[in-house]
This record gives sequence, structure tokens and C-alpha cells, in this order.
Amino acid sequence: MQNKVTPGEIVIMAAGAVCLIFSFLPFFTLDVAGFNDDISAWGEGLFPVATLIVLFTVAAAVLVVLTKFANMTITGFLGFGLVQLLIACGFFAAILALAYLILDKGQYDFGFGYFLVLIGAIGSLVGAVLVMNERRSAGTGPGTV
Repeated sequence: MQNKVTPGEIVIMAAGAVCLIFSFLPFFTLDVAGFNDDISAWGEGLFPVATLIVLFTVAAAVLVVLTKFANMTITGFLGFGLVQLLIACGFFAAILALAYLILDKGQYDFGFGYFLVLIGAIGSLVGAVLVMNERRSAGTGPGTV
């Protein structure tokens, strides 16, 4: 396995870092009659679901870091290969982040942290698709003979 980091892998690692760092910023904000409240992705009421967005993107980034910098070979997990795991993590993170767009937020508005987590989640999916295409064109990934 080559240790050269591809653009798709860079995107996945950057997306994981963005999601982790900006998940501590306000995910939702409330400003009603002088009362201000900010909730991060780790805050009460958002913890199980909003945090999964961050955990999926960080998991994908950790998989890339382990394979590239720790020379770990991930042959499969529950029948899924590395590229399939990256796509699954990116897909679920992006779907969860996009689902918040149709959520009834009540009086809350989206905070700055939400938009950066959304960008990171979509970036993780885009990076996984790039990795799949890079491996396919190199003849080492799924879809090759």
C-alpha cells in the first residue's frame, strides 16, 4: 500500500477536523427578548443525534489516518472494505446534517457551528467518493476486476 496521501483522503481528514473543532460552536442559537442561548452539537437536547454527525466524520478521518500514517491495513469490518466504510460514514453524516434543515427548530435558529458541521459532513461524503474514484482509476478499489 502506498503512503502517498490522495486528494480524497485529504478532504476526509480535513472534514473530520472541521466537524470536530466546530462542533463546539453554537449549533442552535436563541435570541428572544434579551434572552440568549447557544447549544453546541454536544449540548443537551442535541447530544445523541447531532453528535453522530461529528462522530461519523471523525471516524472516517481516523480510518484514513490509520491506513496512511500508522500503516494499518483495514481489510474489512463486518464484510465492508475501507472505501465502503468511508462512504457509509460520509453518507450517514451528510444525511443527518441535511435532516436538520427540515427540522422544526421552534424559536431557535441555526448557529455558525451548524453550517460548518454541515460543510464538514458533506465534505466527508465527497472525499469518500473521491477516494472510491481514485482507487477505481488506480485499479485497487471496488468496481475493479
